Amino acid sequence: MKFYAFLFLVAGFFTLQSCGGDQNGSIAQLEAKVEENPTPEDADALIGMYREYIDSNPNDVEQNSRYLYRAAGLMFRLNRFNDASNLLKEAIRDYYGSSQTANNAYFMATIQEEKLNNPVLATSIYQALSKAFPSFEKAAEVSAKLTPDLPAITTRIDTLAKGIFDLNSGRVNRRTATNFIESCDLYSLILPADAASPELLHKAGEAARATRAFNSALEIYDRLYQRYPEFEKAPQALFLMAFTLDNDLQRHEEAKELYETFLAKYPNDDFADDTQFLLQNLGKTDEEIIQSFEDKSEAQ
Repeated sequence: MKFYAFLFLVAGFFTLQSCGGDQNGSIAQLEAKVEENPTPEDADALIGMYREYIDSNPNDVEQNSRYLYRAAGLMFRLNRFNDASNLLKEAIRDYYGSSQTANNAYFMATIQEEKLNNPVLATSIYQALSKAFPSFEKAAEVSAKLTPDLPAITTRIDTLAKGIFDLNSGRVNRRTATNFIESCDLYSLILPADAASPELLHKAGEAARATRAFNSALEIYDRLYQRYPEFEKAPQALFLMAFTLDNDLQRHEEAKELYETFLAKYPNDDFADDTQFLLQNLGKTDEEIIQSFEDKSEAQ
């Protein structure tokens, strides 16, 4: 689909959907104004109204997903394509049960392909979308994006993993690393019940830490721990959240809380001794830790 047609679809969405979920009509009024002349100021004000509604009605899955879709449409019309993609990702992550989820994924894939010039990530989204929603109304368009000889999505993700580090220089291929992390992340978002999702999230977290994308690592580990508590590596995800806060980001108070949570929940885990040691030496430099060992040795 050509993107001018897609833009028309996004713009029309405001006209067709503007009456739901707003008793006072203030959202609808501002939507009408933005539809006629979308300025950055009015767009931000409208998104603020959407956020206020979402915060006040966290269980309104259907409307919240639609508001985030509309917010993404606004960002798209203002050429803020990364912002648009992130809003769609949020909608899928937090309101998966909405009837809008497949459309959110399709919009995000189209932005990645045609505006952010990232066909690798777009293909990952199309493949996950095709697997998760085979009866999606735009299934034919999705299928047209996927050539018959295209490897399975998990095979493509494995190939991306192998290309993260340049074997000759040892340097990180940032684009490949980002595509790997995002492909794993989006697979788990679009296919949350798939057996491969928690393991892919774990691998994404490892890659994010290895490439020093620490905030991404925290977000991924947190979702792994929260969404897949029965997964065998869920305790490790909690430990790595604490360790990342402690060792990499120097956010020791937050790390302390998570270390203590880990010990309370998993006192017999293989990482329990490590956690106890790290908790006792929280905030200390390597030299201070070595000195404490020497002091104990001398005292004996």
